[in-house]
Amino acid sequence: MKVSKRIFILIFIGLWLMLEAHALVSQERYSTLTGTVVGIQGGFRKWIDVKGDKDEVTVNFRIGRKTVYIPHRYPYIGEKVKVEYLTEQGANVAYTVTILGESKKSSK
Repeated sequence: MKVSKRIFILIFIGLWLMLEAHALVSQERYSTLTGTVVGIQGGFRKWIDVKGDKDEVTVNFRIGRKTVYIPHRYPYIGEKVKVEYLTEQGANVAYTVTILGESKKSSK
């Protein structure tokens, strides 16, 4: 009887540790891209195109009602932004768009 209780407790503790480890591993971290807005497409699905500062590559981000804008407005073309995003089902989904100001190229 004592042996079966110990086995049950050890199995219970092992399962609990496995669940905790899975929760820690499955936490998603946002990727960040800082760049200049080069385009915004509207319609049923909205997209924002950002040209990265480091590698000059244009990346498309899906934006929607869950996207947070700081300050609370859409960015204009030519503004510098920082986008925090996750890749979901092959698409980059923007969760936070922070408007940093006008890009150096567009300011006169």
